[in-house]
Order: sequence, then C-alpha cells, then structure tokens
Amino acid sequence: MTAPPITGCTDPGLAEILGPHLNQVLGACRRHSGRTTRVEVCSGGNVSHVYRVHGEADNVIVKIRGPRFARIPHISTDPALIMVEHRALAIHHGLLPDLFPKVLALLPDAHAMVMTDVFPDGRTWREHLDQRAATIEECRRLGTALTRIHHATAGLPPLRDGDGDDLFRTEHAYGYCLRACRHPALDEACRRLDDLPGRQLILGDVCPKNLSLHADRTAFVDLDNVHMGAPLFDLGYLLAHLVLHHVTRPTHLLPLVTVFLDSYTLPGSARPWRDDSLLATVAAGVLLYRLEACTVPYPSTAPPASADQLRRSLRHLLDAGPFTIPDLLDAARPMTA
Repeated sequence: MTAPPITGCTDPGLAEILGPHLNQVLGACRRHSGRTTRVEVCSGGNVSHVYRVHGEADNVIVKIRGPRFARIPHISTDPALIMVEHRALAIHHGLLPDLFPKVLALLPDAHAMVMTDVFPDGRTWREHLDQRAATIEECRRLGTALTRIHHATAGLPPLRDGDGDDLFRTEHAYGYCLRACRHPALDEACRRLDDLPGRQLILGDVCPKNLSLHADRTAFVDLDNVHMGAPLFDLGYLLAHLVLHHVTRPTHLLPLVTVFLDSYTLPGSARPWRDDSLLATVAAGVLLYRLEACTVPYPSTAPPASADQLRRSLRHLLDAGPFTIPDLLDAARPMTA
C-alpha cells in the first residue's frame, strides 16, 4: 500500500479523485501533518486510491474509495464501503493500537479517510522481500502478532448487517481466492473452513504488501477484507505468501515457516500444524491463486519457469489427495534448488 511514488500517468491525481472535496481532505490532513509539502501516490492496493501526504510536522495517509477498484477498473464497487473499513480500523486499532493505523479523520462525502502512516521507511514488507529473504525474527513477530489479533477479535459481532459477512466471505475469500482456480479440493476446503468452530472476525488479506516490519514494529493495513471467517484462513493466507516469496531461496523456507507457525497459537485448537491437511490445502490454494488467477493482480515473485513448475507441483498435490505442510514445502523446494 505504501510503495514509493509511481511515475508517469498511471494513476489519477489526488485532485481528480477528490474533485470538490480536495480542500476538505487536505484541510483534515493539515491538522495532523502541518503545511503540506508533497503528495505521492502509494502503490499496492487494488481497491482504493492511496496517497501519502507529507507535511512540515508529519506524514499521513489518505485513502479514497471510488466507484471502481483503483487497480482493477473493470470491477465496480460502492464508494460508501469505505465506512466498513473505517469500522474495521476503529475496532482493530482500539484493541491493538500498536498493530494498526489510527483513523485521524473520516470524510464520508469524499469517501475518504486520513490515517496515521505506519510505514516509517515508506516501504512495505513486500518491497523488502523483493530484495532479501525474511528473517527468523520477522516470522516470529508475525506469528505472535496474528495470534494477538485473532484472540482480541474472537467473540466480536460481524461488521456487516444481516448476512453481509457471509456473502463477503463467499464472494471474496472463496470466490476471488480459493475457488478462482477451479479445483474440487479447494471447493472442499471452503466447505471445511465453514464447518470449523469459532468463526470470528479475520483480516482476510494478510500478505506482505499490507505489512510493515520496519524498526521492530509490526503493522497491518488494508482492512477492507475484514469479515467473519475461520482464523485458519488468515494463517494459511500469510503462510502461502511466505512460501511464494521464498521459492528462489531454498535454505530459508523451512526454518522461516517453522518459526512462523510455531509462533502462532490457533484459537480453540491444539492440533499440530505439521499434520493439518486443511491448513496445507488453504495455503496451496492461495499460492495457486497468486500464480494463476488474473482478476486480482500480484506482481511475480519468481522467474516464469520457476513459477510454472511450482504451479504444476501444487496442482499435483491437490490432485493426489490430502497432504500436509511438509508435503507442501517439499513441493516448493525443487523451485528453489
């Protein structure tokens, strides 16, 4: 969400996005940042337009939801849904202020929020992983932080009215993600997720582009996918991205995954992760989604030949039947050899 400025004309300017609400939003920024010195586009998010506003006193983030997805313009959306993300941020920051940005101003007419900037170096974890491997300490912090989040949000009511969260889970977590690659084993995984006890608020989009791990602080952003679901989905989603970003780094994968999963304590379950076939299947499905699905873009993390070999290995695992996390890592290991 908070990459360096995009050059060229790939994104509309802040004034074009906000129209008559520009001065109102910049005024809200000035109350926290001081006089504006620079505005830059932030890349990574697919749904909303995101900008970093630099001021004489501080930086703030402006997030604006339009009638279409910012990076997927053929998908229409309701700008008023910014209110749902605002609700999610208020809940999560209220419970865990060290892990989530604070909303400084909500501007419903502009479908915009002004938030604290939780990226001290202006870079997402994804950008760091594009240059280096994750560290053991980062993976330990992620597992611990995800545990804290899931324990803190257990028992909270849905974000959306009626069956809104159930519909969101079906369309986004399952439709856009696990079912996107049209494999029966992933359809079954969706059914098994729904049968798990302890459904609660989960983040729904825990991946490196939505994380900051700079300067010993862990921060999560982009909460527009928060919904009622199984915590195991978040765990498998982040696990898949940890594997994805290390398919060309053979010596790192096993120790990083081990520390991450050992640091996470799944609410309401004591089953060991090494034998958890559902967790392995969810992670494989998310990996396949990133490698095959075209609807939601995610820049490549590996050379085409390696990515294609991993895709075939994942398909083979899903075809062959139940498998575990060690099986998944074995399938990924040849990609890094």
